[in-house]
Amino acid sequence: MKSRRGRPALGAVKKPVKKIITRQERKDLKTLADDFGLLYMEEVQEIITGCHSYSEGQQGIMRIYEAVYLR
Repeated sequence: MKSRRGRPALGAVKKPVKKIITRQERKDLKTLADDFGLLYMEEVQEIITGCHSYSEGQQGIMRIYEAVYLR
């Protein structure tokens, strides 16, 4: 297939890959939340189950930690 006007040919566009967090990373996030005493919070549980990467989950847990303990 030939592309026109600089556009990629049909079917040539790759779909983004959905990142999936591993069980070990999820376990590590639970350990982190437990160390901070936040594992019991429903919002933390939602962050752990809904995050797409370890760093995203870690940032969410740290935001809650700051809100609970540092303010």
